[in-house]
Amino acid sequence: MANSPDPDAAYFAAMAADDAFGVVIKAGAYIDHELIKLVEATVLAPKALKQVPLDYAGRCALAVALGLDDRFQAPLSALGKIRNRLAHRPESLLSDEDAKNLYKALAGLERTMVHENFAKTLAKRGQKERRFNDEPALDRFVMIAIVLRSALVVARMHIERVRPMTPPRGRDDS
Repeated sequence: MANSPDPDAAYFAAMAADDAFGVVIKAGAYIDHELIKLVEATVLAPKALKQVPLDYAGRCALAVALGLDDRFQAPLSALGKIRNRLAHRPESLLSDEDAKNLYKALAGLERTMVHENFAKTLAKRGQKERRFNDEPALDRFVMIAIVLRSALVVARMHIERVRPMTPPRGRDDS
């Protein structure tokens, strides 16, 4: 599929915007999409999921129930709450407190990844080192959202490698 757009490039372009409202809404949509793909990769009959009424919180819980490390539950939930608040109260802004709470919800490994990616980004741009926690709320939100989405993509890819999805005999659910 040489002509198909690169989903990572589209995601990173969306995360590079200056509009906090749009970035938060799109980050939530991209992460929700990855949750759906992750859940579909873990079940034998993915089409049957269309009959199960799940919202974002339900998809997060189901992903954990199906094997996603439970350390992702808190940050995914925190991101969903920020996204919902902005979506349903457009006068709301992404606050410093939102970014702090999202960061606090991360497990140690993801916090380390956020700091490492932040340092790499600064180096790539030729900028001097700075403290991540001193960055604007939107920049911190974006870095955390990138790490969360990346973790979901890696988890799904691992599942697809370990357990290639083939429907049970006599069943075509692809």
